[in-house]
Amino acid sequence: MQINDLLIFIAVAEHNSFSKAAAATHTVQSNVTARIKMLELEFNATLFARTSRSIQLTEAGAELLKTAKQVLLMIEQTKTAINGNEQSVKGVVRIGCIHTTAALRAPGIIQHFGESYPDVEFKLKTGTSAALVKEVLSCQLDGAFVAGHITNSHLSVQPILTERLVIITSSLIDSYEQLQQSGRKLKLIVFADGCSYRNLALRLTKDWPVKKISVIEMDTLEGILNAVEKNLGVTLLPVALFEKLYQYKNLKVFPLPRDVSQMATVFIKRNDIGMSKAYTEFYRSIANGYQA
Repeated sequence: MQINDLLIFIAVAEHNSFSKAAAATHTVQSNVTARIKMLELEFNATLFARTSRSIQLTEAGAELLKTAKQVLLMIEQTKTAINGNEQSVKGVVRIGCIHTTAALRAPGIIQHFGESYPDVEFKLKTGTSAALVKEVLSCQLDGAFVAGHITNSHLSVQPILTERLVIITSSLIDSYEQLQQSGRKLKLIVFADGCSYRNLALRLTKDWPVKKISVIEMDTLEGILNAVEKNLGVTLLPVALFEKLYQYKNLKVFPLPRDVSQMATVFIKRNDIGMSKAYTEFYRSIANGYQA
């Protein structure tokens, strides 16, 4: 086993794709496939569960990914110790973001950090809080901005800010009470299962005197808000998102009771994995209280 084998394995794990891993490591797909097969023989374990449409890390693969990243980090730290600490901070930071934070907060956070560390590259992946937590735990992401209360013994949780959530409707809705009227069918337009805002919306509306509550799933903010604007349903999102990015849309905003309108955005990372110099500096920048 060579270091390059680990680099290829990490690329496959991070991209969930042999072809994308080949492009990322500047090789051909057949070589990636051969290296992964060789590693599976060496460890006598299946590292990826393969289907005709996708590949996913197995438990054995997740364990190897954790170790592989630690090995590469140790090599990086050794190079720094040998060559001195005067080199600029470089490297790639892979972070996850819920969709709202990616649109509203992440650009400012990355721009602010980039002013001090221009040689650091970012790879940003969006998803639901639940999906991002899973990818941080499996070491596919260095860390992630997620929403809600996160409790896991393997994770460190750094508070970032608190978002105020509101119900967003089309301009045809006159009042919050109108949404709750008896006999009305209510449609919630939300992200996939695992989204913290979706879960809150379902909890808030379950006791409303409506005939039926159904869900329309979409995977982009634009799609959700376009559907809401056409009165296909309603959604629940941070008010700052609407105020800063979407006031041009023909929408209405209704506040929630204060005891349910606040939701924390936090940054999570594994607490048992070392951090590269680039990632250490990024984590320090957000832990010091910078807000976009």
